Amino acid sequence: MQYSIDLVLRIVIAVICAVVFGNGSVVAFNRIKTQWFEDWDEDSINKDSGIEPRKILPIKLVEADADGRQRLPSSPWKYAFTGYFAITGLYLAIRGGGLFFEISVLCVLFIVLEMAISDQLYRVVPDEFSIMLAIAAAAFVEYHEKWWEPAAGAALGLGISVAVLLLGMLLFKTGSIGGADIKFFTCMGLITGRTGIVIIYILTTLLFAVHSAVLIATHRSTIKDRNPMLPAACAATTIYFLFLWNIGDMLLLEL
Repeated sequence: MQYSIDLVLRIVIAVICAVVFGNGSVVAFNRIKTQWFEDWDEDSINKDSGIEPRKILPIKLVEADADGRQRLPSSPWKYAFTGYFAITGLYLAIRGGGLFFEISVLCVLFIVLEMAISDQLYRVVPDEFSIMLAIAAAAFVEYHEKWWEPAAGAALGLGISVAVLLLGMLLFKTGSIGGADIKFFTCMGLITGRTGIVIIYILTTLLFAVHSAVLIATHRSTIKDRNPMLPAACAATTIYFLFLWNIGDMLLLEL
């Protein structure tokens, strides 16, 4: 009887969260302070340009705000995101794991989704989202057996990202990963620990590679273009929380 009551409660909360987070994803993104999207102008930070370094806003953002248009249209995205949170929330509710874990995961997915939208539309991810992820990590501390696991996960996420950045600069003379991506993997390491961040990093890389290959094959991108990575990271994070949470322990892959 108690299990049935808990299950119904988790399902009800999942539905409520789906409506709130689904609609809130669009509303929040459209109401984010414009200053959050300021980023350094690459031309102005070129030492040979003679221009004093300055921050600018994405052109698409400026045009949308000037015309009074929504940055992200309510239709169809509020329905798509509501469906996304409904599926993830109901799966977490039915699978079990506790109400607190369910809500915590949905909150993290909400933040990561906002980061992915920003990266996809403007190639800029506000630092405020990374700060939110770092704060959200506090909700997952109790799920780690070792007290130092979050810090170790963050260090590993940062280390892998910096290594990939340096390797890209060495081989291609340009960064193969952006600052926002580095912050994301560092914060996700803080949430998931060492094994979790490795799984998320591998999934992100695979999904990003497949997506980039499709774009190139359909002539919507070239090999020289820098496609956004965080949409792939959002998908990877979702897969991890739904199907691979703590899978490293079960497969004896704990680092």
